[in-house]
Amino acid sequence: FGNSTIPPTYKKSKLHYQIAVIINYMGHCLSLLTLLFAFTLFLRLRCIRCLRNIIHWNLISAFILRNTTWFIVQLSMNPDVHESNVLWCRLVTTAYNYFHMASFFWMFGEGCYLHTAIVLTYSTDRLKEWMFACIGWCIPFPIIVAWAIGKLYYDNEKCWFGKRAGMYTDYIYQGPMILVLMINLIFLFNIVRILITKLRASTTSETIQYRKAVKATLVLLPLLGITYMLFFVNPGEDEISQIVFIYFNSFLQSFQGFFVSVFYCFLNSEVHSVVRKRCHRWQDKHSIRRAKSIPTSTSRLSFHSIKQTTSV
Repeated sequence: FGNSTIPPTYKKSKLHYQIAVIINYMGHCLSLLTLLFAFTLFLRLRCIRCLRNIIHWNLISAFILRNTTWFIVQLSMNPDVHESNVLWCRLVTTAYNYFHMASFFWMFGEGCYLHTAIVLTYSTDRLKEWMFACIGWCIPFPIIVAWAIGKLYYDNEKCWFGKRAGMYTDYIYQGPMILVLMINLIFLFNIVRILITKLRASTTSETIQYRKAVKATLVLLPLLGITYMLFFVNPGEDEISQIVFIYFNSFLQSFQGFFVSVFYCFLNSEVHSVVRKRCHRWQDKHSIRRAKSIPTSTSRLSFHSIKQTTSV
């Protein structure tokens, strides 16, 4: 009886929103599982720990922390918590935005490494792990602190989610992320130009790794960039455009971690080769144990039968 008073357009929009929520949960669950598996692989395979793979590992770590805080946000915050604007919910929002920024800055670290390795004549020996740690983990921290101070004094409501009309506090951390995306795009254009002109004839294993890394970055950067730029797009009042916007944004936002783990770990040829070697080694050990156990058991049987015949 009550449903008859609800407009049909509202019913449809509510249904699409619920489906988008399901897509978000499924995507974040799959992303978190694959990211944790990729993180464990990089942790266990110490023989492939070079600077390039350490950067991959930190990017995966940033996405794990980002997805984890996303689940905390979704499961712990409700309308009452939003209205109360308690301290812990503001801290959770701050942590989520920090890890969100860190994932973009580690993606920037990927671009920096590739640009240095390919464009600047392979001078990667000068690059150190602490440099990328500063880019990925340290630089976002003061930016988020500045954002939190701005929120506290000018937009201190609803657990710091969303923004009031006329307030531009969120641009404190969104601006650097846009800048990072633009610089990475410049890096990629320059990298692709060099790859086309100079590295076409080269067939060394290191060059092949760089090519694969460039392909992965070319795929992932637009994914990261498109999903972030969607926040600045107004789909308008048209119902179809709003539905497309909701589904497109939900899918790309939630499956980012999955794409990162696939391109930087599961399709990594170094990971493939080491895992393959370890599988072969395990199979060899297993077959040797089985081969040793067979003659031992037969010898025991024959000794036991000899003992029985002698006793008779």
